[in-house]
Parts: sequence; structure tokens; C-alpha cells
Amino acid sequence: MKKITLLVALTTLASACTWVKPSARSHEVVLMTRDQVVNCVKKGSTTSKTLSKITVVPRGNDKMFSELVMLAKNEAVILGGDAVVAEGRMEEGRQTFGVYRCR
Repeated sequence: MKKITLLVALTTLASACTWVKPSARSHEVVLMTRDQVVNCVKKGSTTSKTLSKITVVPRGNDKMFSELVMLAKNEAVILGGDAVVAEGRMEEGRQTFGVYRCR
């Protein structure tokens, strides 16, 4: 019983952790909607992937989306973009983003 309790506690703690670290300039990249980037230049796209569950415990959609956005922002810096737009739906910890240059 103690082992099960410990496993549940560790899994819960791990699911609260953020695994994605921002790059040096990713704070300059913003998440926008398609309507907000009509006057921007598309630089490309990127697909982000993060864990959708830890062991057998599913992760929250908000937490996963936050990590996916951070990964997209990190990639946008490399592509010369300053905005990202979610394209399609997030599925099993995976999301595609358009990368745009708006400034």
C-alpha cells in the first residue's frame, strides 16, 4: 500500500512540473490568432510535441498546451518569427503552429 501511495504522489508531483525551458529570446514571441496575423509574413510552421501522460496518468490540456506554445516560441526564434498561431487541434500532446513575422 505504501508503494502505491508513493507512486501516486510522485506521479502527481511530476505532472505539475514544466519540462520545457524557454530559449533566450522566446519571451519576444507572442501567441496570436489567425485574425491577428493577417498583415504578417508567414516564416514557416513547426510541430511541437510533449508528453500527453506521465506513466498512466493523463496530463491536463492547459499544461500541455502551455508547453507546446513554449516549444513553438523557441522554434519561432530560430525561424526569425515573432508570433505563433495554433493550427488545428492539439492531439495526444502534439500541436502544429504557424510562425509569423509581424514587426
